[in-house]
Order: sequence, then C-alpha cells, then structure tokens
Amino acid sequence: MSTREKILDVAGKLFATQGYTDTSLAQVAQAAEVSKALILWHFGTKDDLFRTALQNFLSPYSIDATRLQGLNEREQFEKLIDDYYEFIAQHLSSVKFVLGQVVREEENAKEVVDHVSALYQVYQQLLTSILEQGRKAGLFDPSIQPAEDAALIMATLNGLLIQRLVDQRSKINARDLLVRFKETLQARLYRPGPYSASVHAPACGGARSSHSSAEG
Repeated sequence: MSTREKILDVAGKLFATQGYTDTSLAQVAQAAEVSKALILWHFGTKDDLFRTALQNFLSPYSIDATRLQGLNEREQFEKLIDDYYEFIAQHLSSVKFVLGQVVREEENAKEVVDHVSALYQVYQQLLTSILEQGRKAGLFDPSIQPAEDAALIMATLNGLLIQRLVDQRSKINARDLLVRFKETLQARLYRPGPYSASVHAPACGGARSSHSSAEG
C-alpha cells in the first residue's frame, strides 16, 4: 500500500466513525503516521481529502445487470442475493464508511448518500421485476407480492449486514445465515415443482416423484 493509499484508508475510517467535522487533518496524520504537510501535498485541503475518500469508497458500488443474462428468474434472484453477500464480504470497510455518512447525515456526504440510495432503488426494483416476471412464468408462487416481497428481502439483507458489522465475534457464521435465509425464501416464494425438487428432497429414503408419492 502506497503512502497516498494509506492516508485515504485511514481518513476514510476516521470520517466514517467521527464524521467530517470532528475529523482533523492532524488526527489523520497521526493515525497514518505521516506529517500533515504530506497530506496537504497529496490532497491539497481537508475537503479535497474527504471527496477523494468518497470516490475511493464509492468505486465498488455498481450493478452489472449483464451478469444475469442467460439465467431464468429463479437463478437471477438467487444470484442477486449471493452477489449482495459477496459484495459486503469483500468491501466491508467501504460499507462501514458509507453507513457512517448516512447515519451522521453529513452535509458533505450528500454525493455518497445520493449515489448509494439510487443504487439501492435500482437493486430493489430489479428484485421486484424478477419476482414479477418469475411469477408470470410460473417459477414463483402466484400469491407472492413482488414489490412488498422485494422490500422485505432488502430489509432482511440489511439486517444480515448489520449482524455482520456489530456481531463479528459471533459463533454463528454469516454465510450460514445467508443459506438459511435463502432456504426460507425458497419455501415462501418458490412454486413447488421439478425445479425445486433437489432443494426440498426428503432427508432420508431418497427423492420420490410426486406421482409415486401420491400413490404410496
């Protein structure tokens, strides 16, 4: 990690935990083990440092819908959830930074809040669209409510995020919680049929077709 990258990393963490106003260049310099003059040489002003940190932490936030091409609605749905978890796992410091700005309602952070809010809406709308299309295609239960279910899924995913951030010493593995959550979604949203047979196969005695089950 270069000196510039180290300054950005340290500054981002301080801005996230203390906010813009309560973070001084002297604090950043001390934490990064560099001089204040070196920070000014790299970034010019505190505001420039903050804005550069914003861009640095915003860079991973994007949605590539092309990754869903060639998948049916159930596969798209599960991939979106998996991608959410992987993003959190790989960019935890970035997520902490963004959440810190949102919670503190920093005036200087309007750019980051607007950007993340827009992506959040796109993600939720994408989930809603997939659920709606999958319901029409008979892949999801006809009784589901796409918009409401998408909002509930987002709320639960956010809960998993908070769980990961505040309970890092927990013996409960975050990935295991995600698996349990997906199993719950499958039971709630998926229309019974051949596609989900492998997921809901009996624990013992082997899988049986619906025809043989009805007879026996």
